Amino acid sequence: MNKTLLACALAAATTFAIGSADAANIVLVNMNGPGVGLNDPTPATPAGGNPGTTVGEQRQIAYRFAADLWGAVLESDVDINVRAQFTALNCDATSGVLGSAGARQIFGDFPNAVAATAYGGALANALAGEDLDPEEDEINSNFNANLGTPGCLETSGWYYGLDGNTPTGMINFLDVVMHEIGHGLNFQGFYTLATGAPIAPGYTDIYSSFVFDNVSGQAWPQMTNAQRVAAAKGGGLVWTGANVATQVPMALAPKVLLTAGGTASGEFQYGTAEFGAEATPANFSGQLVLVNDGSGATGSQGCAASPANAYAGKVAVVDRGTCAFEIKAKFAQDAGAIAVIVANNTTGVIQMAEDPTVAATVPTISVSQADGAILKAGIPGATVALAEVEGSFAGTDAEGRALLYAPATLAAGSTFSHFDISHSPNALMEPSINQDLDGNLRLDLTPALYEDLGWIVNSGNATTNGGTCNTGIAVTEGVGLIGGANLQAADSMCRNAHGGGTAAYRSCIAPFVSRLRDLGFVPKSRASAVTLCTKR
Repeated sequence: MNKTLLACALAAATTFAIGSADAANIVLVNMNGPGVGLNDPTPATPAGGNPGTTVGEQRQIAYRFAADLWGAVLESDVDINVRAQFTALNCDATSGVLGSAGARQIFGDFPNAVAATAYGGALANALAGEDLDPEEDEINSNFNANLGTPGCLETSGWYYGLDGNTPTGMINFLDVVMHEIGHGLNFQGFYTLATGAPIAPGYTDIYSSFVFDNVSGQAWPQMTNAQRVAAAKGGGLVWTGANVATQVPMALAPKVLLTAGGTASGEFQYGTAEFGAEATPANFSGQLVLVNDGSGATGSQGCAASPANAYAGKVAVVDRGTCAFEIKAKFAQDAGAIAVIVANNTTGVIQMAEDPTVAATVPTISVSQADGAILKAGIPGATVALAEVEGSFAGTDAEGRALLYAPATLAAGSTFSHFDISHSPNALMEPSINQDLDGNLRLDLTPALYEDLGWIVNSGNATTNGGTCNTGIAVTEGVGLIGGANLQAADSMCRNAHGGGTAAYRSCIAPFVSRLRDLGFVPKSRASAVTLCTKR
């Protein structure tokens, strides 16, 4: 699996000001110059419902489609201006940053704000009911201009279709834009994680006010700077907002734990890997064996080849240290292991990054140092398996609170301001792109998190023709399902491209309506209303 990161960044210096909504109007501000990025004149064939005929045009259409989706979902009386540009972002042949985004400014102590609390500009304006700085745009976003070129995820590339049918190996641009705009809408905290200090001295921020650390047992704003530095790498951060908590049971799959049997017993939390097959109850079970590659005191770290078939048909336990996690997994796999457990050398479980020099395919998980000791003490004779835990959910703590991303190594732009990668199904606001995302139809727990922050989520119906025709299809429903928003965004895109009431418009929107009907967003009872609204 290629590691493709989605970063979050505060885009400008901090600023403070004193200071029933309509659907938000999110405006693309094109920051690229002529002939590049969003203005790339390279000819392109329309694909996936995107009618653009140049690369730049397809990029702009996809970006505006994402902006219209978020605009339909959230309410604000104030335009949200989002700067966008394609630039060179960190990248190599097998991994890289796809995009980054964040608020350009933060505000505090304006009307309807929580006291001594910072907000990103878009949310601050929505709550205040006025533009707190009319001279400034609210969000900045960047996207990787080199994706798919030599030296930058060179076997991949951007897919600009709007239908969710991303070709294997390609990156769905719409999903990435939805993610990055999501950060600018305040899915981010305003602390310097390397020091633990708030960006604005004396102020916490609205996002961080809902973050709690299970390791220290403290809320994020009440910690010292040093405690926040530790918590950011401790793997115990959770979201405490009531709206997210209510939706967790409907949004997430059952939790799975590592269970031990034979000469060992217990249930253990585990961390996952960004490489290899996903560990599931179907592929992760067997007798334990401790890795010994023959290199003496460090042999259990598995950083050298083990004898052929040394772990054939067994689950290999390997200690953390000396070499990369994926290298350990690959050596164990080469010696016949069907799965791998990495025992940490400190407290807590860890999420394991891939290594570009090897490609391990066996399912690999991590356990804490203490749990690793229990498992190793049972060898030989210990067995393990992954099993569902009734009443608990993937990506949550023991109290059912959604986990935030806090890997053992601080990941600039990713740590803290994302859901954890243990969420299942994968979430839009995880730090890495996943092929099973469909950001034009499913936003999972993200709207609920925005409601915790203070956003109003649109409870009305999707409209067409500039808001004049009510389709009867809810903009949002269930847990982050946005079929109505998709219909509204498609209508806007097709009218802009072809004009309303034309044969070209009807041909443009028909595939979107068909997909929504097939997925159940357009029931038979509303089919005639949708047809009427999309013929005007």
